[in-house]
Amino acid sequence: MKIILASQSTFRKKALDILGLDYVVIPSYFDEKSIRNDDPLLLASLLSEAKARKVGEKETNAIIISSDAFIVYRHSIFEKPNNKQEAAAMLSSLSGQTFELITGLAVYDSGADKMQTAVESLNIEFRPLEEYEINDYVDRYPVTKLAGGFEVEGIARFSHRIEGNCNLLTALPLNRLVLCLRELGLKI
Repeated sequence: MKIILASQSTFRKKALDILGLDYVVIPSYFDEKSIRNDDPLLLASLLSEAKARKVGEKETNAIIISSDAFIVYRHSIFEKPNNKQEAAAMLSSLSGQTFELITGLAVYDSGADKMQTAVESLNIEFRPLEEYEINDYVDRYPVTKLAGGFEVEGIARFSHRIEGNCNLLTALPLNRLVLCLRELGLKI
């Protein structure tokens, strides 16, 4: 069966490469702002599922893998910033703080209309950040494409402590992905 990654994320591509999957990339181009919910775990699940279903509208006999990730800090959700200034403001507010990285996963068999979903959470504590290092990071990385304005390099550079079960290198919970694919009948 055709496997589709509904994302252009290099980190998510890496996840499928690690698993040795033969796949194609078809981005969903789903408007993430069209779904809102106050429950971050539910929001991650809803967004991931919507992205998979969007690709499934045209790819009617495939396994579609999608994901969504964002930061939750003091009951606020930090998605992708609109510009570098917003990314710098997000990083500044996370300086010296503990926050959650929420990652939603959806694996959709569009032929059978079966959906498997999972959500994982990771607690990250940033050390206090200097303004010059935030500006340096914002200038060097594609921060407007990254939830909270940072990714694994930012976590490696800024984190003081990390707790939880999530694969930072791939932006996908690999173990849960394997289980979802197996549930849909793939031998992996």
